[in-house]
Amino acid sequence: MKKLLKFIGSVAVISAAVAGGVALYKKFFAPEEDFSDLDDDFDDEFDEEDLDEDPSTGREYVSLNNAAKTVKEKAEDAADTVKEAAEDVKETVAEAAEDVKETITE
Repeated sequence: MKKLLKFIGSVAVISAAVAGGVALYKKFFAPEEDFSDLDDDFDDEFDEEDLDEDPSTGREYVSLNNAAKTVKEKAEDAADTVKEAAEDVKETVAEAAEDVKETITE
């Protein structure tokens, strides 16, 4: 157990020394990055043509009442579809029951 703790301690000390060395190298010896042209990168993203246009053109707003009616209509359509499907299933089951009765009586 003592050897394992020594090994773990040694790895921790070596890791700390390497991390400290890298930090010192970056701070004192590595060339600093030049961020003076950072603003130039974003100048091309915005064209003045886009700013001249009226932002409200091409925009359409939907009233909430119309949206609620649309949702209600879709729900009614779905309910009708479910009812029709249920009727079809009932008919199919009734036909299958008749076929089974005929088969049994034969």
